[in-house]
Amino acid sequence: MRKNYTGDTIDVSFEPKRCIHAAECVKNLSQVFDTAKRPWIMPENATADEIARVVELCPSGALEYNRKDGKPNEHHETTEINIGEDNQIYIKGDFTLEVNDEKLHLNRAILKGNQQLSENPFYEK
Repeated sequence: MRKNYTGDTIDVSFEPKRCIHAAECVKNLSQVFDTAKRPWIMPENATADEIARVVELCPSGALEYNRKDGKPNEHHETTEINIGEDNQIYIKGDFTLEVNDEKLHLNRAILKGNQQLSENPFYEK
């Protein structure tokens, strides 16, 4: 279940099941993303531009944002698809994934490569 964290200029959401613990958020903006604190995401501790830049580093798409400052949300002109070492499928770009008759509009995801996809298509580490 996606959890939402509200700030004045940007909201950040987090889907724990999609997180692969790459820690790009913690390494690049620790004043906003601090796993030792609750809540662990504090959007008021940085600018919307800084937060958007770091959220887009999240390879799994577990982190997303919604800007409230009039600037655009994440958008990609092209879509990139790469295969990882464990056959996981890395996708970055604007795309729609249909799972169990539900259409998900995404910007980043890591999908299972050679496993059963019907229940949960997202790669879990």
